[in-house]
Amino acid sequence: MVEQTAPYALPLPAVHPDNAPYWSALKEHELRMQRCEACDTLRFPVSPVCHNCLSDRAEWELLSGNGTLGTWIVVERATGDPAWQEVAPYIVALVNLDEGPRLTTNIVDIDPEELSYGMALEIFFDDVTVAGEPSVRHT
Repeated sequence: MVEQTAPYALPLPAVHPDNAPYWSALKEHELRMQRCEACDTLRFPVSPVCHNCLSDRAEWELLSGNGTLGTWIVVERATGDPAWQEVAPYIVALVNLDEGPRLTTNIVDIDPEELSYGMALEIFFDDVTVAGEPSVRHT
């Protein structure tokens, strides 16, 4: 059962047929990415064809959710949607997943001064409520 919380105020990503399996997996607290069935390349971001061999055949593989911190920034003053200014400062990072792909995400529950290049990270799933429906924002 999902605990009802205040509706999530930040913009959510656009879901379309190509990336729907990615977002559906996150709702189930799983990190999944496409693996090309022709050349075995693990690919991200989601794509209708493999960037390595152009095959359109892929399966959705479960990943560990573990990685290391590559680079990051601390957003002190957000631009664009005003909702982001309400949560600033926040950390946006490039995480090198153990399986290979790089994932742009935000880092939570740590002081920015404690971050260091190469530090071990693991995925955190944050269940959110949007207009009364359960949804997931991954961090």
